[in-house]
Amino acid sequence: MNRLAAIVYIVFCFELGILLFVLPWAPPWTKNYFVGHYPPVASVAHNYFLRGAISGLGLADVWLAFFELWRLRRDLGIVRK
Repeated sequence: MNRLAAIVYIVFCFELGILLFVLPWAPPWTKNYFVGHYPPVASVAHNYFLRGAISGLGLADVWLAFFELWRLRRDLGIVRK
């Protein structure tokens, strides 16, 4: 993977991870059109297990971004000895 693509991938993973980690606990998650008009969607949106699973995916994405950053740093030879 070339350097620019790796940097874009790292930034994308980090931003997506933060979004997935925070969004299920933010007010727009439960106060939107679909939750207000469709009771089955409301029951799923208020489920804490689903919120936790989505936040867990966000943490995994952030971890992946840091791992790729570490790997890019190692491949470029920036690591001190």
